Amino acid sequence: MIDPRPAVIRKRLAPIRRILAFASAKGGVGKSVCSVLSALALRDGGRRVGLLDLDFQGASAHLLLGAELRFPEEEGGIRPLRVRGSLDFMSFAAFSRERAVPLRGREVSDALVELLAVTVWDPLDFLVVDMPPGIGDELLDVLRLLPWPEFVIIATPSAFALQVVERLLALLQELRLPVRGIVENMARPGGGAAVAALAARYSLALLGSIPYLPEIESLLSSPDPLAGVLGEPMRRVARKLLGDASGAIS
Repeated sequence: MIDPRPAVIRKRLAPIRRILAFASAKGGVGKSVCSVLSALALRDGGRRVGLLDLDFQGASAHLLLGAELRFPEEEGGIRPLRVRGSLDFMSFAAFSRERAVPLRGREVSDALVELLAVTVWDPLDFLVVDMPPGIGDELLDVLRLLPWPEFVIIATPSAFALQVVERLLALLQELRLPVRGIVENMARPGGGAAVAALAARYSLALLGSIPYLPEIESLLSSPDPLAGVLGEPMRRVARKLLGDASGAIS
């Protein structure tokens, strides 16, 4: 029997002009911080923006937003939460709250498809997607279901992180999917050469460098202190994403 949900997902996403998938394939590199701050920077630039957290096991965007989770309203589907004034936000955590939800294999794929199929988005200029870590079922499902994702790759100077990120870039290149560039996160003074070299190998733009903050744990309860410290470098990244899509893998 043919699953009708992929066709429904295409219809749900039709009002969205651009989908920016923030990905790294490696956990712990600050992908959620970059996703949240980029979404807010784009919104503050006058764009209509949504944020979708697809990390089922480690959803954290709601914590960074300081958003109170509640069950979404139903109106021809599930409506995203409205947070931080005018940001549309959806996360699996809105349904699971803080409970552990053990899923595996087919269950993960089914939950992802269901979330995308039931969420009703208003017209948006950008949907920022906080991608799950890894290069497995969840990533492959997103590649199959999102009709026109543009990837923004988050990397740190760590050799271990860069090795995993390069595998992701090789996969995206093989699949001929567009990559808008690489953001270096947790950058340290005098560093950045390894991330810049990776970007050059794949003919990608280095969209920006976000400095390493030893005190970041104390700033994670709300985007306001985070934006106060990291807002300007993320706004520079957002401005580049608004411009020409040069340096794309295609």
